[in-house]
Amino acid sequence: MAKISVLMSVYWSETGKNLDRAIQSVWTDQTIKPFEIVLIEDGVLTDDLYSVIALWKNKLEDKLVILKNDVNLGLTKSLNRGINVVRGDFIARMDSDDISTSNRFERQIEFLEKNPDIDILGGALKEFDETSDCLRIRRYPLTHNEVVKYISKASPLAHPTVMMRRKMFDAGLRYNEKYKTSQDIALWFDAILAGYKIGNVQDVTINFRSEGDVFRRRSRSKAWNEFKIYVNGIYRMNGLITFKYIFPILRLFFRLTPPKIVELVYKSEMRTTLLEKR
Repeated sequence: MAKISVLMSVYWSETGKNLDRAIQSVWTDQTIKPFEIVLIEDGVLTDDLYSVIALWKNKLEDKLVILKNDVNLGLTKSLNRGINVVRGDFIARMDSDDISTSNRFERQIEFLEKNPDIDILGGALKEFDETSDCLRIRRYPLTHNEVVKYISKASPLAHPTVMMRRKMFDAGLRYNEKYKTSQDIALWFDAILAGYKIGNVQDVTINFRSEGDVFRRRSRSKAWNEFKIYVNGIYRMNGLITFKYIFPILRLFFRLTPPKIVELVYKSEMRTTLLEKR
């Protein structure tokens, strides 16, 4: 049976309640248990978080591998630290405030075993908050060819849904530490250019927590970094002369508009319609 390593990073701003629910969803709730959970403590955490981690360590023992960053290194470097120690055949990404569906690992392992050419596999994502358990469902292109056509428009995968073959990382692939945010999009470009194949299942695999200042962070702090990643990726995939640069340019202008406008467009049917025209 294939071994699954869950890769998570937690930062001080997370709550113990959310982290506890996230770990529960990838261990207690799963129809197929992972081989291990690799948790990176990214800098000094709160007593609340340490308490939750201690409870799970006591329960899971060596199944919970804890890596401690003395200072906050950010998600990119933290994930690479985790990749260096994982022992599973497959690496399942997980964020510290999301909830995996109970059959996520079963569904993804089944697909990957039937499709050995696929190296990175994501799934659909259901957004929720305190007022609703289903704000919307986001779906992604299913086949590798669709992914390649789609990636210039937007990310073809939801990062916390992915399961990846460890062999890619054994061969030298890593998250690009030049990018502190949107590191997942850079990885998808790098993987495609290295000859790896990407796909998605139709099933909802993650319940994604959509709360707080998520739109402010998306529209401001990530805008320029994301723009550079898309332009660089499109250049490497399609060369200098291509109409596809229009997508990151439009995306940059959109990201720099007031957060309220970003939120309205993001939640509208217009966004879904535009992106689904692949």
